[in-house]
Amino acid sequence: MQKPFISVSIKTLNEAECIEKTIDSIRSQLADYPHKIIVADSLSTDNTQQLASNKGVMVVSLTEPGDRSCGVGHQLGYLYSEGEYILLMDGDMELEPGFIDHAVAFLQDNPTYAGVAGTVEMDEASNYEFTSRKQRINKIYPLGDNDHLGGGGLYRRSAIADVGYLTNRSLHAYEEAELGMRLLTAGYKLRRLDVPYFRHTSHSLPTLKMLWFRWKSGFHQAPGELLRSAWGKPYFRDALSMVKNEVIFAGYILFVLVAFLTLDVSLIDIALLPLLAFILLKTIQNRSFKNGLNSVMNLAVLSAGLIKGLFHPLRDPMVPPSNKIVHDQGDQ
Repeated sequence: MQKPFISVSIKTLNEAECIEKTIDSIRSQLADYPHKIIVADSLSTDNTQQLASNKGVMVVSLTEPGDRSCGVGHQLGYLYSEGEYILLMDGDMELEPGFIDHAVAFLQDNPTYAGVAGTVEMDEASNYEFTSRKQRINKIYPLGDNDHLGGGGLYRRSAIADVGYLTNRSLHAYEEAELGMRLLTAGYKLRRLDVPYFRHTSHSLPTLKMLWFRWKSGFHQAPGELLRSAWGKPYFRDALSMVKNEVIFAGYILFVLVAFLTLDVSLIDIALLPLLAFILLKTIQNRSFKNGLNSVMNLAVLSAGLIKGLFHPLRDPMVPPSNKIVHDQGDQ
């Protein structure tokens, strides 16, 4: 039986360290499939584009730095995709052996499923964000039917066409969650299989520098962007539930600000008590005051970002971002 055609979207921004390994891992697993590998680059300032071009894959790039976001990468790749399926990868991932065969078999046998993913292996992280992510890996990437597939997956292109677009170019995070909400609303299902999917290389920035990097890149305003993009849609409650912790903490931040503006010492003391209790709770949960404080700081930045994101202008996700072909390459 003829194997299905698979397009691969690899989103990149300064991934020179890993992009060659990512492409090699994908090529080795798609050798028996007709395929097309697309590196969708967000104007890398290192030599990511050149390294990918030297590998003989298709390289497309944004032309406007202001269009950079987590959501724009795979949407850009999707615009150049073809075939029955599209595989989503980041430029710091390596595709695990066997995943494609299992994923294709599942989707061919289960037409109501729009996409599948698998288990994730992470390296040793050097900052709080990725250390915490590794500790919660089974919660972030749970097996079985899911409301979204964090980290990517293999999707039916026909299902993506049904919901209009792959990932929302306005979102600086939560783009896979928003995709899942649209697919489930359209009647599709999503599944994470108990088979290895990819290995992930963590960011190596120290914790505070990582927080600052996320803030500058717009990552932390994503909760607000998600809510704004979902407003008036059938899945707004699902979006609200997904960022409920940030919503609650954002409300608390506003309460603390109001308390300080009143200059009422007793009100300020009352306002700060929940914060101290929360730090204590997180310290106990993390078994470390430092990690407990990092957890609270991360939530505080996300919550402040939520407020910022609510007022950030949204782009029409159906309108393609300005882009160009850096290196063209035919089907494999």
